[in-house]
Amino acid sequence: MLRKSFFLPLFLTGCVMVPPQFSIPEQVNFQGKTYQKVTQNQLDEMQQSLFLLKESSKDPNNWQQGILLFTDKNSQQKSLADRVELRQQTFAKQPDTKAKVAIIGDELQSQVLYPPTERFNDYQLEVTRGQNSQCGYSQMQFSDKRSVSAKNLQNPTAYMKDLQQMAWQFSQLAWQIECN
Repeated sequence: MLRKSFFLPLFLTGCVMVPPQFSIPEQVNFQGKTYQKVTQNQLDEMQQSLFLLKESSKDPNNWQQGILLFTDKNSQQKSLADRVELRQQTFAKQPDTKAKVAIIGDELQSQVLYPPTERFNDYQLEVTRGQNSQCGYSQMQFSDKRSVSAKNLQNPTAYMKDLQQMAWQFSQLAWQIECN
C-alpha cells in the first residue's frame, strides 16, 4: 500500500507539469488555394511559420501571397489591448501606412495597407487575427502584394475596398493554430 501511495502523486504530478503547446499545420487552405509551410523560425518564446502557394516557387524572399502563423508563449502576459496599443504606436510612426486595428469579440484584428518602398515596389495588403489561449498568444496573417500601377500610385485608397473584402474572407477561415 505504501508503494502505491508514493507513486500515485508522482504520476499525477508528471501529468500536470506538461504545459500546453501550440500545434501548427503543414498546410492551410484559403480562398480555394493551398498554402504549404516553407519556413519555420523560432526566437525564444516566439515562433513564426511562413506558408506560400503550393503552385509557387515557394521562395520566402520572393512571393506574392502568403500566410504567416505566429505564436508567442506570452510569459509577459500581454493582453489583446496591450497589443493593440503597441501596434497603434508603431503605425503612428509610419504616416504612409494605412492601418485599422481593433478587438472584435475575442480577437485582435487588423487591416494594413503598406505603401511601396525603395526595396519593395508594390503595395502590401495585410490582414491579421490574433487570440490569447492557454498556450499564449497566436496570430494568423494573410498578405497579398499588389504591383504598383500609375492609377493606384496616386490613390492608394483604391486598395481599401480589396483590403476590407480580404479581411472579411480571412475572418471566415477556421482557426489554424491549436493549443494541445
